[in-house]
Amino acid sequence: MRLFLSIIVFSISFSSISQDLSKDLYGFKKSYNLKSLSQEEIHSLVKEWIGQNFESPSDATKYDDKAKIIVERGFKMSPKIIQTAQNTTSNYKVSSVLNFFISENKLLLEMHISDIYSFDGKKGDPKTNWEIISGQVDETFIRDLLTRGYMNVKQFGYWLAIEKKGDAMAKKAVKYVDKEIKKGVFIKRMIKVSNQLNSEVKEVFNSIEQKIGV
Repeated sequence: MRLFLSIIVFSISFSSISQDLSKDLYGFKKSYNLKSLSQEEIHSLVKEWIGQNFESPSDATKYDDKAKIIVERGFKMSPKIIQTAQNTTSNYKVSSVLNFFISENKLLLEMHISDIYSFDGKKGDPKTNWEIISGQVDETFIRDLLTRGYMNVKQFGYWLAIEKKGDAMAKKAVKYVDKEIKKGVFIKRMIKVSNQLNSEVKEVFNSIEQKIGV
């Protein structure tokens, strides 16, 4: 089972290889050397791409000058409803902001991710699910994710629940999470969510690269 999950995690990371992960950005970035294109030409191509890929380009565009364009973009795979094996409903929402930094012969593209995970209707902290973004969903992450959701306490991880398992709520959380891990259903579903997110990220970068001729 562990080998199977490791293979899947590796495949997620490999699928994102066309762009660089950046934990500082909480997202992805890539720089392009476009020797045959001027700043004005790159700006024009980015504007064309926005026009072709957004229902309302003017609403999506939050900033636009010759050196920088900022666009808000949702994800087709969001929101994602994920049932646990014990029939608890959880929800994962994700969106992004694309920053295009444009200069002579160069384009730097940053995709800043915003996400939030909710467990049984209780929202967690935003931007605390880096393992989903980075394709590193594993048992440790799932234990902490479910424990935080079950306890609904900020930064309350599985090992803290273990330490406090004399507490009735913590004891229930440990029992719930251990049962979920044993069944193995939820971790597979979250790996699938991570895969879908990374696949869509790759589609966006590939689409932009096709437009600028990379």
